[in-house]
Amino acid sequence: MRRAVLVLACLGVGLLPACAIHRSVTKSVVEKRIREKEVRAAAEEWLGLIDSADYAAAYAAEPPRLRAAATPEQFVRSMQSRRQPFGRVLSRKFIGAAYTRKLTGAPDGNYESILFRTSFENKKVAAERVILSRESDGWQVVDYRVY
Repeated sequence: MRRAVLVLACLGVGLLPACAIHRSVTKSVVEKRIREKEVRAAAEEWLGLIDSADYAAAYAAEPPRLRAAATPEQFVRSMQSRRQPFGRVLSRKFIGAAYTRKLTGAPDGNYESILFRTSFENKKVAAERVILSRESDGWQVVDYRVY
């Protein structure tokens, strides 16, 4: 009887690290999903401004460090030339997200790249990539591309 209790105690102690690892992995997966949900919502809100051609509001939603690099007029012209030729959005489907601390040409930080499969009036199969940065007041768009 004592031997059985000892064996069960040893098994329990041996499994504790595995349980701790499982809880840690589960917690990180949950945190990742929460972050992705926040970032996706911010990206979709910003894309809504672009879809409605409210480029001035999209510019205002960018981080101050990016607004300092271009005037509102330059941003509007850039978005008009990049986005308007595709026409209105017919559909947009979330594909995935990727987190990184490094972004070419930008300071190290917290970045999330969101990818959508999008169908436009003038381009039936396209991909949109929105890169957001974690700023003091939330996730803000720092780059947008249509492929």
